Formats: sequence, C-alpha cells, structure tokens
Amino acid sequence: MKLLLFVILYISLPVSSFCQAIQFKSKINQDHFIFTSADTIEIKVLKFYIANLQFWRKGKLVQTDKKGAYLIDVLKDATTIIPYKKSSDSLSFILGVDSLIQKKGAMGAGLDPSNGMYWTWQSGYIHFKLEAITNGARNLQLHIGGYSTPHNTIQAIGFPINRLKNNCIQFDLLAFLKHIDLSNTKKIMSPCAEAVLISTYIAQSFSICHD
Repeated sequence: MKLLLFVILYISLPVSSFCQAIQFKSKINQDHFIFTSADTIEIKVLKFYIANLQFWRKGKLVQTDKKGAYLIDVLKDATTIIPYKKSSDSLSFILGVDSLIQKKGAMGAGLDPSNGMYWTWQSGYIHFKLEAITNGARNLQLHIGGYSTPHNTIQAIGFPINRLKNNCIQFDLLAFLKHIDLSNTKKIMSPCAEAVLISTYIAQSFSICHD
C-alpha cells in the first residue's frame, strides 16, 4: 500500500471576518517512512523554503506578505500562520529564497545558517533539502539550490483559491520521487544543471484542493 506524504497549507477564509489567515501545516507519516513499489524509503531530512507569498484578485496584486521567506521543516510538523486582509481569488509564492535576500548573506530566524540550509555567501541558501535512506542502504541526498544564471533553481508556483472553502496546497513526495532514479546513489550538494531540472520536478509536485 502506497502512502502519500503531504505538506498541507490550510487556508482559512471566513467570509464575515476582515482579517483572514493562511496556515502552513506540514504532515508526515509518524514513522517517517515512504513506501513505493520497489523501495522503502526512510526520510531523515525534508526541508524547503517558501517565499514571496502574494495574494491576487482579478489578476491584480492586492497584498504581499512582508516576512519574505518561511522555512518548512516537514519532520517537525511546524505550523506557521500568516494573516492577510485583502479579499483574494489566487495566491502565488516561490520555492526557494529570492536573489534580493540571497545577496544580503546569512540572516536570522528561518534564514539562520544554524538551520542547515545555507552553503556560503557565494552559493547562498539551499532551497530544498531531502536526505533519505532506501531499503537497499542507498543514500539519497538532494540539496537543491542556486539563484543565479545558469543554475537558478527558484520556482514560481501559483493556485486559485476559494474564499468560501478551506484550501489545501499539498506536496506529494511520491510524485516527486518518480522522477528520481532510486536504483543508484543520488547526491547533489551544490548548484548545477541537474539541480535546476530537479527543481522543476519539485514545483510540479505541489497541487491544490478545496475542502
């Protein structure tokens, strides 16, 4: 039986309330294992950045989140609540940390190097980190980053939202892993062309549902 890993963003949109909020809540199987048809995969680390959260109505930008970047640590199942005040019909964000923040160098809070998501001032932040071990004792280490040409791994993502329902943005790890050859050790630890390709697969593994 296949188990899906979801990173779910619940968006609470009460019609009568002026101030609304978007809640980022990650969920993972309690034992941190993922099962495919060929492998059992133990997840050791799964973190990524979401940044530049913006809200839109009829194609016009109505609000931009001021914080800039949020670190989502899936194994910790942390929750982040972001309020917004403008009625919206869609949202957009980037996977990664934008170049303006990158050029400032290491920062604090979710951008603190102690979170293990920062290389150097030259290479900048790791946008997506997955470390896992398969049942064949093969290590999977994907440290996906890079913010300048030709190794820019920042990905823009956007979805319509329904203000009358809860909206869930979910990250499907199994869908992502289908793009990765798990039969061999896979290790990416610096910006490169393959990291750019993998970043597109990560972005494709996000989807939205309306409860």
